[in-house]
Amino acid sequence: MNLSRVLPIKRAAHVYLVQNDHLLLVTERMDDGSIFWGLPGGKAYGGESLADAAVRQVKVETGLDVEDLDFVSLLEGEILSGSKHHTYATFGRFTAKCSGDIHPTDPEVLGAQWVPFADVLNLVRYGPPPEIEERHPLIWIPTRDFLAGNPRTYYPI
Repeated sequence: MNLSRVLPIKRAAHVYLVQNDHLLLVTERMDDGSIFWGLPGGKAYGGESLADAAVRQVKVETGLDVEDLDFVSLLEGEILSGSKHHTYATFGRFTAKCSGDIHPTDPEVLGAQWVPFADVLNLVRYGPPPEIEERHPLIWIPTRDFLAGNPRTYYPI
């Protein structure tokens, strides 16, 4: 008899907002009190498309409106095996045009800042340990590739 296991599924979407070789990053306070730099975006609601989640989450986390959303890549697979956060992840990455003023309304977001491409990977690699939620180092490989100008459309985790 084959035994199967059921993993929770986490679906999230993030947006690469670019202006003059700068990428917009948000700072968030994690449950453990640490500060984390990340892309604007976040979890999708049940039944919500990743594109709709990206638009909603960017608005809440930055105050900006996005349009002309364009798919860049999908990360998919099991993350955090062996921890209480073991899950199957489906993370979408998009680009978009943005307008408006930066004014986050998400209480977990401390701010949003345009960061030069050269500084992005030095900031995002810091934060809570990877066993806390989805902060697995592999989720930054697509961003590294995007900044280098050679993103792939699919990243198995």
